Amino acid sequence: MPYFIYDKESKEFGFFGSLPVMVEKFGLDKSSLEYHFSRKKETKFENYKYEIFKGELERGGSPK
Repeated sequence: MPYFIYDKESKEFGFFGSLPVMVEKFGLDKSSLEYHFSRKKETKFENYKYEIFKGELERGGSPK
């Protein structure tokens, strides 16, 4: 699942293919984000500094 993160203070954003990579880059709490996105099945997390969205990735390929 891809994740989109927006830093409200610096107005920068990032797009990541996995949660662990994003967590490492921004120094976030992995267990808290896993709780929101996996257990609660939410697609958005927001705090005072970040907005994080979980989305679906559409891939191209040959027709079936």
